[in-house]
Amino acid sequence: MRLYVYVLEGKDLHVKNCYVKVHVGKHKSKTKILKKPTTNLVWNEEFVFRVYDMDEELVVSVFNHDHDHHDSGLFHGSGDLVGRVRIPIWSVLVEDNHTLPPTWFCLERHKTGKYISKDSGN
Repeated sequence: MRLYVYVLEGKDLHVKNCYVKVHVGKHKSKTKILKKPTTNLVWNEEFVFRVYDMDEELVVSVFNHDHDHHDSGLFHGSGDLVGRVRIPIWSVLVEDNHTLPPTWFCLERHKTGKYISKDSGN
């Protein structure tokens, strides 16, 4: 089965240089880095994954790009985790036409023993 993932936008993400990593199983992709001084970011990017196991999860992780790991202008994907959401693949299959409508998800991040929530459109 092919899984199409659209990373649309995020809101209230208080970071300056932000990007999103998406992965299913061993397959990973990432968005471009948005370098905008705003809390509401728009990526509008599409990714396609091949899914073999319906028990897998789509993991969407938001990162603050770390300039200290920026080597000679090449981006290696290093950064501080802002938050993450895990979406079971089977949850897509139970929807009409096997499609989730554009949905806001709350990002969770472990910080000093507590989870904080941030909204992210996916």
